[in-house]
Amino acid sequence: MYPHADGVEHIDPVVDGLRVHCAVAGEGPPLVLLHGWPQHWWSWRELIGPLAERFRVICPDIRGMGWTDAPRAGYHLRTLTRDLLGLLDVLGLERVRLVGHDWGFLIGYSACFTEPQRFERFVPMGGITPWTAIGAPPLLYLRPWHIALLASPVGPLLVHAVARNRLHAWRKRGGFSDEETEVYMARLRRPDGAVATLARDRQLVRRDIPWFFRHAPRLRLRVKTLHLNGELDPLTQGVPHSHRRFADDMSLELVPDCGHFIAEERPEWLLDRLEAYL
Repeated sequence: MYPHADGVEHIDPVVDGLRVHCAVAGEGPPLVLLHGWPQHWWSWRELIGPLAERFRVICPDIRGMGWTDAPRAGYHLRTLTRDLLGLLDVLGLERVRLVGHDWGFLIGYSACFTEPQRFERFVPMGGITPWTAIGAPPLLYLRPWHIALLASPVGPLLVHAVARNRLHAWRKRGGFSDEETEVYMARLRRPDGAVATLARDRQLVRRDIPWFFRHAPRLRLRVKTLHLNGELDPLTQGVPHSHRRFADDMSLELVPDCGHFIAEERPEWLLDRLEAYL
C-alpha cells in the first residue's frame, strides 16, 4: 500500500475528525517533517533513517495529500495550520523541531506565528519568506505561474500534466525516475487526489497571498529559523533578505547545485546541515 522506506511504521491519528496518515521512525526528541506539493511523506525517504538514529521522526501527509483524508473543504492556511497543531496535541507533543518543504514550509511559518512556544527550531525549505514581497524583483512573481493556472477554471483539466511537469522542471540535480514519478502521480490520480491541489491554489490566489501582502510588516517570527533554498530553484532565485527586520533569529542560506527538491537532490548535504542545526 505504501512505498518502501527503511524502518518506517505507519499510523493514522484522527485530528478533529480528519484521519491523518503519518510515517514514523526512531526514538528521541520529536522531529516533524512536512512535505510539499505534489508529493507526500515519501519525499523524506533518504533522511528518515539517518535522522531516526537521534530523533522520533514524524512525517505527516498534509490534508488531501498522500494517504490523509481529502475532504472537499478546509484548505485555507488557517485550517492547515490547525491540522498541524492538532496533530501535535493528539500525539502528545508539547514542543517539536519542524522542517517544512514547499506547502509544508508555509504551514510551518503559520504555525510558528500562531504558537511559537510549540517549536524548538524551524527549517523551511524551497520557497519565499513571509516578507518576500518587501523588496522582491518582479520576475519572482511570474515564476510560480502554475498556481494561478490551477486556480483558474481550466485548472481541473490540467492538474495532472502540471504536477508531472513541475516534478521534472523544478529538479535541477539528477532526476526522478519513472517509478519515483509514479509514486507521487498515483496519489494525485485517485478519485479525490486533485481536491487539495485545486482548492489550495484557489485559496492562495484569493486569500493567502493578498493577506501576506497586507500583513507581512506586522508579523514577528520568534522561533529560531534556518530557511534553505536551492540556488537553482526557479521559485526562490532572488528572494530578498527582508526577513532580517522581522525575525528574532533567522538566517537564509542557499543549497549549492540544487533545485527545488532539496531532500531528494542533495540528501547528504541536507542531512549534515540538519544534524548540525537541529
